[in-house]
Amino acid sequence: MIIDAHVHIGSLDARSSHFGSAPKIFIADDMIALMDRNGVEKVVANPLGHMLNDKDFEERNREIITAAKKYPDRIIPFTRVNPWLENGLQLFDRAIREWRCKGLKLHPITDSFQANDDMVYPFIERAAKFKIPVQIHSHQPGSQPALIGDLADRFPEVTFIMAHMGMNLYKDAIFVARIFKNVILETSAQPWTHRICKLAVEQIGPDRLVWGSDAPLHHQEIEMKKVTMSTLNEEERRKVLGENIAHILKLI
Repeated sequence: MIIDAHVHIGSLDARSSHFGSAPKIFIADDMIALMDRNGVEKVVANPLGHMLNDKDFEERNREIITAAKKYPDRIIPFTRVNPWLENGLQLFDRAIREWRCKGLKLHPITDSFQANDDMVYPFIERAAKFKIPVQIHSHQPGSQPALIGDLADRFPEVTFIMAHMGMNLYKDAIFVARIFKNVILETSAQPWTHRICKLAVEQIGPDRLVWGSDAPLHHQEIEMKKVTMSTLNEEERRKVLGENIAHILKLI
């Protein structure tokens, strides 16, 4: 079972031309076609693009829900919420209770907050109540691995998926994951994946590293190749490419 733990479905806004080859619109059918080309069975999807206000967040989250309803066996919906929104908690509750989202995505950089700011705590408390994982963008000021580690320390009952495993701060990410067993590292957009997968597995074990592509912002084929070209053995690759996230999401 190959599961991509980090993809996006939706549309980019006009300010997003720096994403280069990424399409402006990437709908559920596009994702399924991409998955079929690469032998990917399931994906964990969250909204694509910058979101600015209440309406944006509800509309973009609905795109994910619609995609998951169309392909329920292949698209696993995560909701993305901005802690600055006055109705953020209500939107989060609705996404989990009514729309059946399986996790929370937080993006401190595009949504202008620090990963461990106390405004985030109510959302993490809700995640603990719902028993769902929290995926957090990592590597830039405001979302460094150490700040995510602070959240993991404060909320040991919550599983935190560190998206991009810190990028150039990968040593920090691995260190944080060594200290906090509720931190999972995710590989998408990590330029040294092929070199550091084995290091991560040696440091934190084979069960706490998951593969993601960040498609369509990054190429799923290339992100998968980084893992298959690493020095992981067959069992480790199998866990990273699908089994680990399947266990986190209670799919197996």
